[in-house]
Amino acid sequence: MNRFAVTIVLFTFSMGIHGQTSSSIDKMRRERAEMEKQIAEQEQVLTRTENTISSRVSGLNAVTARLKERTRLLEQTRLEIQELDRENARLQAEVESLNKEYESCKESYADACRFYQRQHRGLNVLTFMLSAESFRQFDRRARYISEYSGSLKTLADEIREKRDTLEDRRVRIDSLKSEKLVLEKVRAENEQALRKEEQEQKKLIDRLRSQRTSLKNEIAAKQKRMDQLSKEIDRQIELALKSEQQKKQQQNSSSQMKEQPAQDLKLTGSFESNKGKLPMPITGPYLIVGEYGVQNVAGMKDVKQNNLGLDIQGNKGAQARAVFDGTVSSIFQQGKGQIGVLIRHGAYISVYCNLSDTRLQTGAKVKTGDAIGNIQTSEDGSPVLHFQLHKETTRLNPSLWLKK
Repeated sequence: MNRFAVTIVLFTFSMGIHGQTSSSIDKMRRERAEMEKQIAEQEQVLTRTENTISSRVSGLNAVTARLKERTRLLEQTRLEIQELDRENARLQAEVESLNKEYESCKESYADACRFYQRQHRGLNVLTFMLSAESFRQFDRRARYISEYSGSLKTLADEIREKRDTLEDRRVRIDSLKSEKLVLEKVRAENEQALRKEEQEQKKLIDRLRSQRTSLKNEIAAKQKRMDQLSKEIDRQIELALKSEQQKKQQQNSSSQMKEQPAQDLKLTGSFESNKGKLPMPITGPYLIVGEYGVQNVAGMKDVKQNNLGLDIQGNKGAQARAVFDGTVSSIFQQGKGQIGVLIRHGAYISVYCNLSDTRLQTGAKVKTGDAIGNIQTSEDGSPVLHFQLHKETTRLNPSLWLKK
């Protein structure tokens, strides 16, 4: 009986591992499905206008961004196939082990049955019980018959359990093989799409290289506008911080203002705990066409762009939305009729630029996902939101905070 108990424990443990592995595959499957959905949505976002050099740069940025997403999807698919292979190998080993245990159980059951027949050939169980010389002997004989019958039943149950488990594992192996074939097809299709996008990127790069001087001038002008915008954002943040500090000093005797720092601290901690989980600050499908920091224009090492935030391209009619609960601390004009909005989240400040309008006012409270305003359409014909994130006056990399 001890051997059977150990076998059941091992079986339960193997089922636990199987559940964990399946959970891992399911998670990877969900992540891949989300990537595929995002790439499908990005098809609507890609810029195709080629009337100006700036639009070709935007188109190149969009295609390059798509290439990154496609590469991520391919890597996710490759990891998922590897996980399926590992799960298949583990199940194959488990089937081999279970098959040995199954045969051993059948042999043990057959031996037990043969032993019982040899020992009790011609024995009438009722006569055996009633021929007991005392009640104690009667009780022992009854327990003997019960325990032996129970042992045979346990062996029979274990045989059925092993058989069912073997069948389940074989079905699972067949399912994994089918799933792998589907994934291999998906990978091949994505590799083909990647090569097509790489060719498209190369054509755009070749066109831009032929106009390198004009390109550098265009990027320099764009960088100048970006630097001016960043200076204005910094100025607005300093003004907002100074204004808040003055209010606190003026109302320092008010109990309400004494509670404010505690509230700010709570909001700050809550914001920090959501690092990497904040929603994208734009509605609908999106494509990140400008990464944070100094970036080379694809295919041209000597042509660089310095972005102090993220440029997020959306569909026509896209709106900016709040990434977290907070208070509007500033609304400012950034030129060419564009509007910028600063939202305070305790010690953190999120900045939304290139808006054509906003329905908010300074001091208004917002919740995560609330609409801030419509994003103005750029000269390329697409709405592009410029988004920055600060902790007081320190600029942060938004990519580390947003859930993409």
